[in-house]
Amino acid sequence: MNVVRPSDGLLPASGTISLIELLAARSKPIETEHLLRDLSVITPISWSRARNTVTKLATYGVIQSVGTTKVVVGVPKTAAWRVVIARKVALELANSLTKANAWSCLRRELTTGAITIDSMMLPPMLDGLGMWVTDFGIADRTSIAARYWTVALEHSGIFLSGASDANKSLPRRAKSAERLATELAQQAADGAAAEEWVVDFERHRLRGHPFREQVRRVSTDDVAAGYDVLSFTSPTSLQHDLFIEVKSHGSIKLFHWSRNEIATAREFGEAYALYLVDRSRCTETGYIPHIIKGPSPEMFILPESGWQVEATSYEHIALSGS
Repeated sequence: MNVVRPSDGLLPASGTISLIELLAARSKPIETEHLLRDLSVITPISWSRARNTVTKLATYGVIQSVGTTKVVVGVPKTAAWRVVIARKVALELANSLTKANAWSCLRRELTTGAITIDSMMLPPMLDGLGMWVTDFGIADRTSIAARYWTVALEHSGIFLSGASDANKSLPRRAKSAERLATELAQQAADGAAAEEWVVDFERHRLRGHPFREQVRRVSTDDVAAGYDVLSFTSPTSLQHDLFIEVKSHGSIKLFHWSRNEIATAREFGEAYALYLVDRSRCTETGYIPHIIKGPSPEMFILPESGWQVEATSYEHIALSGS
């Protein structure tokens, strides 16, 4: 849970305002060390936290560095510093939600319309940002350990706008129709290339066979055959007795086995074979694909098989009385 404590490294609101007021009381830039010394006199805080706060305010443009050692107020004298800081804090929090894709931490209350933040879903805020979110009134919490923070009305627009913009982007797993079509076309091309390679592989294996040229692809003529290549089990076979389903894969040995292909494998038994072809190795001399003779779904789910099976389709079979 993102419980934010003062030890996060930055001053609470009162200390920050005191620091700016000290700086504003001087008409000229002041040495940072002198500013921190004066601040330590009026507030019981450590120099390290005060120094971190100076750095934070500088990134917000509320104060400016002069040279390498001095600082000066960086906002107009007429500006309300607390308002300026609060807006900067709100914008930084919104930016962190965008970077972490964490906009799901927001909720809108149905009865009041208020925007709430689930602090358990916030990205890490190690620089003390969380403390400033509550100290400067961007969001309110009922206690230091409260999970849900209510966003102040004047800052709600920043978060509603950020959430709206996030919805305009596609989710990380989404695919456009064009991208999907490209991927499917590439898969088809890879599959066809692997089948042609298997035809050549089989003809080489069967060199001397009188019918070796009859090793051929059938997928070009019958996509529902349940296998891709017709071949012979040995040089002594004179009729096609090897039905090969070709699966092209990359660095991970992953393939899809359809219901029709499984049914064909059961029908042909040992005459059916899966040829798993690593497309990155097809040009290697002497490369032999992973060949599985007489495969069945059951052999892949055995603990010692070394395979992991994921379901891809489900069929509901109506039971009596249902």
